[in-house]
Amino acid sequence: MKFLLVITICSSSLGICINPQPMGQFDSWYKCSNQGYSLAYDFNKSMGKDRVNEEKTIVNFSCQEFDSI
Repeated sequence: MKFLLVITICSSSLGICINPQPMGQFDSWYKCSNQGYSLAYDFNKSMGKDRVNEEKTIVNFSCQEFDSI
């Protein structure tokens, strides 16, 4: 099995989300979820405290299982 990491960034105050973005393939759930947490942290940090607070930004991720060929 392989796992596709998909990230979605939303603004709670604006009520909008970007389209889910694939961010890589992994050969374990563990690796996928670790990368998801890491990218969510990096995105949040790069947007900065003021923007995150103003837009009430949320970074969501999922690891979607698929069969490799």
